[in-house]
Amino acid sequence: MDNIKTAIETKKCVLIIDSTQPTGIIANTASVLSISLGRQVGNIVGQDVYDKQGEKHLGITQMPIPILGASPERIKEIRRHLLSLHIEDMVIVDFSDIAQKSKTYQHYETVLLATDETDICYIGIAVYGDKKSINKATGNLSLIR
Repeated sequence: MDNIKTAIETKKCVLIIDSTQPTGIIANTASVLSISLGRQVGNIVGQDVYDKQGEKHLGITQMPIPILGASPERIKEIRRHLLSLHIEDMVIVDFSDIAQKSKTYQHYETVLLATDETDICYIGIAVYGDKKSINKATGNLSLIR
């Protein structure tokens, strides 16, 4: 419990998604990014809990996850900036137009391998790491409503 308390005080998690996308694409992107982030960040999901009748409810995230809006260009800029900081425990998951258009994971992998990073259009990213660094990089972004 102390580990998550410390993480909540010093860590932050945000999703940054292209706010010009249709609602369905935004929702899908948030889902994909959240699942992928949950796989990478071990302490983000809490333990299972029980109600008064003893029925089990599977653990959910213990951290707030704001969903912020930005243009694809701004998302790419934030991603590059955060990667350039070389913060050891920062996790950045990206979701691109290549992933969104791919019918299979193999297709996604094949196309991405043949694509220069400069040609990738990011629909969204999920970021988990140092709260101060994330706040500095994303502080001027608004929540998607």
